[in-house]
Amino acid sequence: MMLAAFATTVFDSQRTFRELLQAMARPAAPRALPILPPSPASIAPAAMAVLLTLCDATTSVWLQQPQEDAVEHLRFHAGLRLAERPQDADFALITDPASMPSLTSFAHGDIRYPDRSASLIIQVAAFGSSPCVQGEVGRGSLALASTQDCTTPPQPSPVNKGGSSRAMHFAGPGIRETEILAIDRLPSDFWQQRAAMSVQLPLGVDLFFVAAQQVVALPRTTRLLES
Repeated sequence: MMLAAFATTVFDSQRTFRELLQAMARPAAPRALPILPPSPASIAPAAMAVLLTLCDATTSVWLQQPQEDAVEHLRFHAGLRLAERPQDADFALITDPASMPSLTSFAHGDIRYPDRSASLIIQVAAFGSSPCVQGEVGRGSLALASTQDCTTPPQPSPVNKGGSSRAMHFAGPGIRETEILAIDRLPSDFWQQRAAMSVQLPLGVDLFFVAAQQVVALPRTTRLLES
């Protein structure tokens, strides 16, 4: 039986789109998505909300784990096209970050059309964020309590499958000074890959991380500082 999508497609996608715009405008700050639609088991509901909001028949999506029920669900509700190779996709859904392709595998635009690049939606275990920097305090399992001392960095998960989840410091457009964030279970060389791509600006890829009901955006212009 086919699962439903957004209960009210227009209004729910508009509400979600506004949150995604805010996430891009305030990078590295976790934001709560307003609606979590039903989703096949292989796709997190938060990731499904992003896909249903941003993708349609004009976009191509690469699925890291293209299970049949997920493919049918996305084709039926979004009408999107599936890309066979990461480099051909407008969007990519990463459901197992530990085994994801390198960031250089995805389209990063060209000097005339830097917008012809991919946006990656990456499912992760949890976020940790600082309550003393720009952005809303996260409500996921790694989020800090609002009463925590401002000098205390985010506490990463003790479980570390596939890579580091230490606190990272970010700066760039939309961040007043710095934003502190921990993202759980990424490949150990993920940030090195992204740093290597940053020298190609304005080319690059944009990232959406989802965990529980939260989304964090990292546009290509957001810089990772030494922490």
